[in-house]
Amino acid sequence: MSGKIYMINENNEFVEMEEKKHARELDFQKLIEEYPDLIPGDQIDSGNPRKWLHVGSEVNFPIVGSGNIYLDHLFLDQDGIPTLVEIKRSEDDRLKREVTAQIIEYGANLLLSMDVQILKEKVASHEKADITEILGEEDEEDEFWQKVDKNLKSEHVRLLVVADEIPQRLQNALEFLNRNMESVEILAVEIKQYTDDKVTTLVSRVIGQSIEAQTKKARISSAGPKLNKETFFENLEGAGIPFYDELFAFLEENDFKVLFGTKGFSLRISVEGMEVKIMEGYSKIAAYGQYIVSSKGDIKSKVNN
Repeated sequence: MSGKIYMINENNEFVEMEEKKHARELDFQKLIEEYPDLIPGDQIDSGNPRKWLHVGSEVNFPIVGSGNIYLDHLFLDQDGIPTLVEIKRSEDDRLKREVTAQIIEYGANLLLSMDVQILKEKVASHEKADITEILGEEDEEDEFWQKVDKNLKSEHVRLLVVADEIPQRLQNALEFLNRNMESVEILAVEIKQYTDDKVTTLVSRVIGQSIEAQTKKARISSAGPKLNKETFFENLEGAGIPFYDELFAFLEENDFKVLFGTKGFSLRISVEGMEVKIMEGYSKIAAYGQYIVSSKGDIKSKVNN
């Protein structure tokens, strides 16, 4: 069903824009790759809008048993949740019949065949993938990859069917599945395109959520409260206690900046007026236990030469 939207332009002219279907699935696919925010992260989670790290397009991974899958897009959000995107045009009959089974099969096989190291390598080799764009000011890259690893092991993934029109029977199926799947979020994103002779407007909406399902997902996604020095030391053990005690004495004596996260802290120094992260330290509640690691992401992106 085609529709219209209306725009008042800079000359105060009333412009009627007609809905226009995407001519080819490949064009639709490239549009998502170039503009990932067409997947409306604020509609998926209004309290903490999703941000997207593009892992790859036409991502190839094996079907356990035989054959291979080519997924249209794979993203990670800021909580390290793998987000699988399958794109269909409304003219494709599979949108009405097969796509739900297809996206679930993709999710199942990704969890069986992917690990965090493969995803790290894909992001590292992706020219346009900048992990710093989805990390918050106090987030650590290593902690992000721990979240990815935890999500893979706990089968916490998001499955998205993207189309220019979502039929009612697909909407009903996705709402039913999303209500009854705790660790898996399965949604549709409808992206309509409207044009006149000069301008193209794209309108996105998320389909398949319910208040009940959102509440369940929020509980699973919760990263927990941030630590402070006192609670960080409460979560140390063995040799970690004297080690971090001596390290923190040095940091306080030399006025270094320490920012705490939910599992540990990052250490920052000032370089040319910018705060640059150089180290991350973790307590025993981190996925890999208590340890310390040097960090080069900020140095590479912020420090000249």
